[in-house]
Amino acid sequence: MTKHIYIAACAPDGGIYHYTQNENGSLCEQNFYPIPSPMYLEIKQSKLYVVLRAPFNDSKNSGVITYEIADDGSLTSETMPISTLGEVACHIHVEENGDFYCANYVSGSVFKSPDKLVTHEGSGPNLPRQDKPHTHYVKASPDGKYILATDLGLDTIFTYSKDLCEVSRAKVPEGHGVRHLIYSDDGKTVFAANELYSTVSAFDYDDGKLTLVDTVSALPEDFNGFSTIAAIRISGGLIYVSNRGHDSISCFEYKNKKLKLLSVSKIGGESPRDFDFIGDYVYSTNEITNSVTVLKINEKSLDLLPYSYDAPNPLAIVSKDI
Repeated sequence: MTKHIYIAACAPDGGIYHYTQNENGSLCEQNFYPIPSPMYLEIKQSKLYVVLRAPFNDSKNSGVITYEIADDGSLTSETMPISTLGEVACHIHVEENGDFYCANYVSGSVFKSPDKLVTHEGSGPNLPRQDKPHTHYVKASPDGKYILATDLGLDTIFTYSKDLCEVSRAKVPEGHGVRHLIYSDDGKTVFAANELYSTVSAFDYDDGKLTLVDTVSALPEDFNGFSTIAAIRISGGLIYVSNRGHDSISCFEYKNKKLKLLSVSKIGGESPRDFDFIGDYVYSTNEITNSVTVLKINEKSLDLLPYSYDAPNPLAIVSKDI
């Protein structure tokens, strides 16, 4: 099996970079697919779903296209974009039947294909970032029964039915600005990356309901600069988040309903928007330095390796074993 890696470079002259992984964690470029401003990627079965920032000539709305992933990992059969009915879609979730959901950040709405839309209302205390709703993430719940969506502007995690009827709401601490979620392996805990305060929150999960349990900082105590959280992942039972400003990945353990910061590892670039665990390695997409850097898993921390790859404004990374 070969690990194929796809990176979204969100620039007018950007597109999707296709790499394969070498045994030492370095990458071998296979192809480049030029498309304007891809925001996020999701692989479902043999398809790559791509969220485009604004692909339409007559509208500011975002759109979603798909590619077939061939046996050699190449991308074929590009489709025409389907509108998300909102501006700056930044996250996507795809169901087994091909239905997909998107979070429209600027519009503060959640979209379900082909034409269902729910728009949030309100604001938060952390101005100007919480001047209005800003949906940032959408995914099926740990048990697969519901859809969870975060709203950074409202400090709120929404639970919806699959048809986007509201079931419940949960809040992170006021002003923290919830961005992304990840789930424990047993599905009983949801971890939230809170962008604006650089914190991580843990929630108990039970049949669509979330209960806040703990919140801790992702930054070292001696850091006094400006930093915001971006992505959150889980690997080997440990929780990891990327810090834009401190330019690092923090690692946590969760025991007895308490989060504990274990390590903070520098990523060798600036502003890590996304990162992913692929085999024994971690790949960080760094917005400001227009680079992708490589780290190796070392128990409860990460070691930076001497590999770096150029990409304009890289925002997202996914992989597939073929």
